[in-house]
Amino acid sequence: MSDNDRDPTATAGDSGLSLVQRPFSRRDLLLGAGAAGIGAGLTLLVPSAAGAASAKFPLGASKKSKSKPVPITMWHSMTSANLATLTALTNTFNASQSDVHVSLVAQTSYGDTLTAYTTALSGGTSKLPDVVQWENELIQILIDSQSVVPAASAIEADHYSFSDFVPSMVDYFKVDGTQWAMPFNISSQVLYYDQNALSKAGLDPTNPPANFTDLRTAAQKIVSSGTAKYGMSLKIDYTNLELWMALGGQTFLNKNNGRSGRATAVTFNDALGKSIFNWWGGMLSGNLAQSTSFTAFDNLLAIGSGIAPITIDTSAALGTIIQVLSGGQYPDVKLGVAPLPLPTVKRSKKGGAFVGGAGLYMVKKPTPATVDASWQFMKFLASPQSQATWAAGTGYVPIRKSSLTMAPLAATLAAQPGFKVAYEQLLASPINPATAGSVTGAAPQMGPVAINDALSTLATGGSPSSALAQAVQNANAAISSYNERV
Repeated sequence: MSDNDRDPTATAGDSGLSLVQRPFSRRDLLLGAGAAGIGAGLTLLVPSAAGAASAKFPLGASKKSKSKPVPITMWHSMTSANLATLTALTNTFNASQSDVHVSLVAQTSYGDTLTAYTTALSGGTSKLPDVVQWENELIQILIDSQSVVPAASAIEADHYSFSDFVPSMVDYFKVDGTQWAMPFNISSQVLYYDQNALSKAGLDPTNPPANFTDLRTAAQKIVSSGTAKYGMSLKIDYTNLELWMALGGQTFLNKNNGRSGRATAVTFNDALGKSIFNWWGGMLSGNLAQSTSFTAFDNLLAIGSGIAPITIDTSAALGTIIQVLSGGQYPDVKLGVAPLPLPTVKRSKKGGAFVGGAGLYMVKKPTPATVDASWQFMKFLASPQSQATWAAGTGYVPIRKSSLTMAPLAATLAAQPGFKVAYEQLLASPINPATAGSVTGAAPQMGPVAINDALSTLATGGSPSSALAQAVQNANAAISSYNERV
């Protein structure tokens, strides 16, 4: 799954919860394929997953088109500073050449994108986009829709190299050996804290908590010293559970996290999973942490208000957080950013973080020039300079290693070292099934519903063992239900 990289300035309607309102079957996704221009006649142009890399991609078709520029649309889910940066990059691309013209269409949230895309496939009035920004954890749903061109076909035709990319950011979008998407807006969960509050509690702000034991010790000192009511905020967020499993070197799902076959069951009910639930429940029952909603940013606001000076959230929020702090609303807060604390004292050799955020997909279209135009724009957004501009303006991490030395990112990193925390966290992660992240079409029902509901029981006094059993039972039921439908 991806981390919950929603914009902290977004309203409740932007929370992405629309993705959990109803299950989506393959029939839902494919019902309108013919009306959308996705038919059997495209099988030579757009292969199945098994033949993705070997089929011919219409490379250069947009440049050869007799009608220029080739118009394409991109559906995205960016708001605030993220939207401003994406718009500027798109304008730069359009002005840099005359072969392709891109129009951006906002869907506000990943959940809205899923709903709109499904509606279009089912014969709705809206047309499918040519490029879609699609949340990481929903990758299996898009694959099962058979409505996108695997990036592997374009990569082979264009002899495109990923040598400058952070490997984990590429591998997340590879399922059953096929590269499906271009990584784009990548993020990871990090530790946010108020350095001033830690100092007041007698803690060293230059040495923030690095594991569960440190977090509990720090929280206890914060509460005992009267610095704040709680030591930290624990957001009801399934992403943190999955990330802590990965940091411990363990998968979240069977079949190598769904990477070597369709997952059929969860695997987080092992010793590590039990320890995570026990720690989470103990922090809440001991009044060392407060539980905050998945759909809001009360955990971040609690830092500013002095209720709880430590929390965990997406690195994608960093750009907006810094903007808010610079406005003077919270003058007593000195923001600190650190890697996500480990669930164990000793680091697992196989452990590491997986990527959050979203990738870019080419949607199947009957016109070769349109498909190629989509690839050309995706390559532009993934270029070193575009990624330097994107990361500096948003807080997302650059997917290209060379971007770190380019303007404006180099200056941003010098002034705000916190921007580099998530990048280094991902760069240091080994490549294996645990750090690849889990893949299942049941993601919308498994995480935001089954697991979050179980975590909510901890906040109301439920026992960790009962909460874990509830999460396992309901998550497995969601996986089974999805697999039966496809």
